[in-house]
Amino acid sequence: MKHLMTDFGLFILLLALIWLAWKALGKRPAQSKQAALEENPQARHLKSALEFVQAQHRTLRKQQREQNAWQQAYGHANASGLDQLSGEEFEEFLAGLFRTQGYVVELTALTGDYGADLILSKDGQRICVQAKRYAGSVGVAAVQEALSGKAYYQCNAAWVITTGIFTVNAHELAAKSGVRMIGRSAIGNLMAQYAAKTNNS
Repeated sequence: MKHLMTDFGLFILLLALIWLAWKALGKRPAQSKQAALEENPQARHLKSALEFVQAQHRTLRKQQREQNAWQQAYGHANASGLDQLSGEEFEEFLAGLFRTQGYVVELTALTGDYGADLILSKDGQRICVQAKRYAGSVGVAAVQEALSGKAYYQCNAAWVITTGIFTVNAHELAAKSGVRMIGRSAIGNLMAQYAAKTNNS
């Protein structure tokens, strides 16, 4: 009987300890939930997925704000209005214009750009762009800069885009080296495509 009472006492003591531990943990529900979250791989996966979606949402909102700002600044411009832009504004204009064509656009540093003002990405292709907001002639040097940028930024193609005109030598070097030349009329065509798409939406 004595032995039975001892066992019963130990059982009561054990129950009391369990109750005290439960009460102590119950006072910190947030911590125990966090611990449970860290221990559960499925919960960790869901948390990571939620963070990824939130980051994507922030990125898309930022891109939308940039595109809205571009639309206000340049959406109604015409090719002749480009002559009023500075070199930096011309690069920003081209960045927005190519985004409307589905490209992901990266603007390079204003100085030390290694021959590329923009990097365009689409369908697994990277394109180095040398932008020249000139009223006069664009020569061989612009083609050479584009080729330098193509090599440095590991691009698949190189383009030179200008509001001016290309010299004969620039056309010749571009033809031999595979650099695409985009002049004022081609820019105007892209602007017209954007205007048509905007009017139809």
